[in-house]
Amino acid sequence: MGARRSLTAFAVWLAALLALYGTILINLARQWQSDESYSHGWLVPPIAALLAWQQRDRLRAAQPRPSLAGLLLIFASLALFVAGSLAAELFTTRLSFVGVLAGTVLYVLGSTHFRILLFPLAFLVFMVPLPAIIFDRMTQSLQLVASRLGEELLRTADIAVLRDGNVLALSSITLQVTDACSGIRSLMSLLTVSSLVAYLFEPTLVRRVTLTLMAIPVAIVLNGLRIAWTGVAVAWFGPHMARGFAHEASGWAIFIAAFGLIWVVRWAMRVVAGPARAPIGGRPDAPGLAGAV
Repeated sequence: MGARRSLTAFAVWLAALLALYGTILINLARQWQSDESYSHGWLVPPIAALLAWQQRDRLRAAQPRPSLAGLLLIFASLALFVAGSLAAELFTTRLSFVGVLAGTVLYVLGSTHFRILLFPLAFLVFMVPLPAIIFDRMTQSLQLVASRLGEELLRTADIAVLRDGNVLALSSITLQVTDACSGIRSLMSLLTVSSLVAYLFEPTLVRRVTLTLMAIPVAIVLNGLRIAWTGVAVAWFGPHMARGFAHEASGWAIFIAAFGLIWVVRWAMRVVAGPARAPIGGRPDAPGLAGAV
């Protein structure tokens, strides 16, 4: 009888969630499909679900202790949903979905389950595109930083270049650092990947945050190198190196290099800090995989 009641309650909750957020989630998926800056969004929910499934033994062992704080979190998230709907602001309505999920876990299962599932729930934030005003401002800033860095590297390589904002004028071609070349795409993807690597393989919160944030300078510097390399390739081999397959291939190469640098940073932290203790609640033989946040 208890199991049937729980199943009925879950079905009602799921139906209400889909009724409220169904259209929002469909539009979110459409943006993942059309916006390359957030195409990684398709991978975020399955990874979060896998991380939660990985903790199934700890979840079963934990004693459920429902918390009213979860109900407050649900109400706050629903208020965010209403405010976002009235203001036609997609970011807040989408973010409220994550808040409702987190609040439900806290209200139904309690703080122990909530702590175990905190990272998988927080990881879902990476599937939510930033507000347009913030995204555009970040893109413009990254364009200028990448252009300036590319200019300095080209001068270091003894290649004549004149920069005007995000436009680099070489002797044979003018390169414009567009939105797509600002590095915002690789930055968003690299932040997602680095946070996952940090959670899985770093045992302490400080090291996890440090490794995640290192994605920012790594992405910026390597994008500047990509722009400089494009200028050098154009000077050596001709203007065709600034477009087509060669240009796309350089983007993939830079992202792979950025991922490699994240691992180098992780190795350097271990060398400097020395072996860290196993995370709270984790197994000594697999500290990152079973660690609590």
